[in-house]
Amino acid sequence: MVWFDPAGGPSGEPSQIVRAMHSEVRNPMAAKEKKTIVAKDNTGMQELSRRYHANPFVFIGTVVILILTVVTFVLVPALAPKAGSGGGGKLAFGEYDGQSIDFVPGNFFAQQRDYYNQQIRSTGQNDNLQYAAFQVWRAAFESTVVRTAALSEMEKAGFKTPAVLVDRSLAEYPAFQENGRFSATRYRAMSDSDRLVLRDGLRDEIAQNRYMEDMLALTISAKEKEFMKSLASPERNFEFVAFPLTGYPDGEVAAFVSSKKDLFRAIRLSRITVASSEKDAQKVLESIKAGTTSFEDAAKTHSKDSLADKGGDMGIKLAYELDAEIPDEASRTAVLGLAKGDLSSIAKVPAGWAFFRCDEAARDSDAADAAFLKQARTYIERMERGRIEDWGVAQAAAFVDRAQAVGFDIAASALSLSKKSFGPVPINYGDTELYRSIASFKMNELAGASTNTAFLKAAFSAPVASVTKPLVLGNNVIVLKVVDEKTAEEASTSIIDFYYPYIAGQYSEKAVRNSILKSEKLNDRFYEVFIANFLPQQ
Repeated sequence: MVWFDPAGGPSGEPSQIVRAMHSEVRNPMAAKEKKTIVAKDNTGMQELSRRYHANPFVFIGTVVILILTVVTFVLVPALAPKAGSGGGGKLAFGEYDGQSIDFVPGNFFAQQRDYYNQQIRSTGQNDNLQYAAFQVWRAAFESTVVRTAALSEMEKAGFKTPAVLVDRSLAEYPAFQENGRFSATRYRAMSDSDRLVLRDGLRDEIAQNRYMEDMLALTISAKEKEFMKSLASPERNFEFVAFPLTGYPDGEVAAFVSSKKDLFRAIRLSRITVASSEKDAQKVLESIKAGTTSFEDAAKTHSKDSLADKGGDMGIKLAYELDAEIPDEASRTAVLGLAKGDLSSIAKVPAGWAFFRCDEAARDSDAADAAFLKQARTYIERMERGRIEDWGVAQAAAFVDRAQAVGFDIAASALSLSKKSFGPVPINYGDTELYRSIASFKMNELAGASTNTAFLKAAFSAPVASVTKPLVLGNNVIVLKVVDEKTAEEASTSIIDFYYPYIAGQYSEKAVRNSILKSEKLNDRFYEVFIANFLPQQ
C-alpha cells in the first residue's frame, strides 16, 4: 500500500504496526459492535446456509446482510492533491464542535481513506476513477466526523478510557499473537513510537465503542419480534400474463396522427438567434432583407446558438416540436404559415430573440412513412401515455373476461400469451429484507411491483383462485391469478428471531450517524476543499 501525501506525492511506507492498525482499527462506527456481530455471524451464517435448501428466503437474506454491512464503492485511483495545495501534507475539511477535521498522513482520517481504498482495490474495477476517489474520501471524512463527535461527547461526559481496557486490547491485538497466545517478543519488537500510536488508537476506539453501545442499546421485546414475524404471513403464489405497452400498434399511431394533423405538420426552417436584444435582432433581419448580407453569413456572424456554423439550418421540424422553440403561440402560428423563402418577424425565444426563414412550406406528414411513425410514437409515449395505457388495459380486460369464462390457462393459450409464476410472497412493500420479495424472482414485467400500492392491494385482496383486474405496472399491463394462500413456513419466520436485531441495529446506527452528519455543530467544507485540492480547474 502506498500512502499519498496531500502535498503532492507518496510519503513513504508506513511502519509494520501502523499497517496492522489499518487492518484492525478500521471503521470507527461501532467497532466493538461489529466484532461481536462477526462472531455471531459465523454461527448464524452456517444456520442460514443449512436452511437455504429448504427456503430460498434465507439466501436472499444472506445476500442482503452482506450488502448492508459492506461498504460498496468502486475502485479508487492514486489520487493526490494538486501541487501546492495544503501545508505539510495537511488538509482541513471542516470542524465539528470547534474541533478541526484534518487529513494528515498517518492520522485517523488517513487510515480511513487507506482502508476504504484498499477494500475496493480488490474488486478490480477501474471505471469512473475520479468519482470513485471522491466517494472514498467522503466516506473517510464522514467516519472521521463520527469519531470526532463520539470522542467529544464522551469527553464532555467525563469518560476516560480505563488503562486496564487498553492493556487488555493490546494483549489481544492480532499483531502480538503467536500460536493463539500473546507474544511478549512480538510486543517488544515494536518501537516505542509505534506502540504509542497503537495505544492511542485503541484508547479512542474503546471510547467510541462505549459511545455507540450507549446510543445503540436496543431492547427488542418478544411482542415486537412476534409482530415482525406475523408480517411474513400470509404468503401467496401467483400466475400472471403481461401485455407490453410496446405492442401499441402502428395503426393506432396512424389514427392518432390523423386526428391531430396540426401537431404533425412538417416544415423546414432556418433560424438566427440574437442574445443581446430585440433591437439587435431586428438590425440583423433588416440587413438580410436589404440584401446587405445573406441569411447564412448572418447566421455564422451573429447567431448565438448551435446552428450558427450550419448557417442556421434547423432541418425539418414537426409543429409540436416548435412549442419549445417558440413559446408564444401567435408567433409560432405565424412561422408555420410562412411560404418558402419568407422571413418571419422577431420572436421571443428561450435564448433571446430569433427570426426564421422558411426553406420548405408546412405540409401534412406522411403517416405511411416508417421514420415519421417512429417519431409520432415517441410523441405519444411522452405526451399521451394514457392513450397507450388505455389500449393495454382494454386488451387485458378482454383477456380477463375470457379467463373468467373458460379458465386462465385456456385463455392465455388462445391468445398465445406466455404464462409466468412467482411466489410464495407476503405483502412486502419496498422489498424489506426481512421477508420474501417479489424482486427476488427477477422478472422484468414485475419491476416496481413492490412499491406499487394498487398492484399490491389487488394482488392480496383478490380471492384465492380468482383473476385480478388489469394492473398497469411500468411498461406492461399485468393480469394476476391468485393460485393459493398459506401461512409462512417456520423456516422463514424463525430466521427473523436471528436477523431482526441486526436490521434494527443497522437502522439505529444509520440514524445516529445521520444525526451527527446533519448536526449544526458540523461545519462541512468537504466539497469545496476536495474540489480545490484534487480536481483540475475547468
